[in-house]
Amino acid sequence: GGLVAAYAGAAATIFAVSAAFDALSRAAQSSQTLAGLQNLATASGESADALLSSVREITKGQLSLTEAAQQINLSLSAGFDSSQIEGLANVALRASRALGRDLTDAYTRVIRGSAKLETELLDELGIYTKIDPATRAYADAIGKSVSELTEFERRQAFVNSVIAEGERKFSSINVTVPTSAE
Repeated sequence: GGLVAAYAGAAATIFAVSAAFDALSRAAQSSQTLAGLQNLATASGESADALLSSVREITKGQLSLTEAAQQINLSLSAGFDSSQIEGLANVALRASRALGRDLTDAYTRVIRGSAKLETELLDELGIYTKIDPATRAYADAIGKSVSELTEFERRQAFVNSVIAEGERKFSSINVTVPTSAE
């Protein structure tokens, strides 16, 4: 009996310490992510609290604060403004409902696909925006040639096109009825 009891006690203690460390590690990561959001939002002339609140409202609270903040951080670092961030959140919500996909995955794909100009991430959500037509239309709209567009302008062209196609494709999806995920 004594050896088994000592082993069980040690294992329980190690498990508890490990669980506590994991919880503290997640809390530290969340704190760092939220601090990064404050800094990026301030530098971008946006309100971190307003962006978090808006994205969480659009996504009906299905994203944790940390998940929302991580994707908002990526959006801000890509040069997206609050209306684009909100538009992408709306597209992700509607796409996830239409396709029966996890919202966190859909939101991550929409943000990363738009920020990194990776059409493959968006294709999986049924958003088939292509870079060349998007940049041509944007260049025409601002009176430049495609070759004159900066990387920032190319990203703006693409994200605007993603939002427009996502809204067109998923506009009929009813997001007012609560789902079990909510």
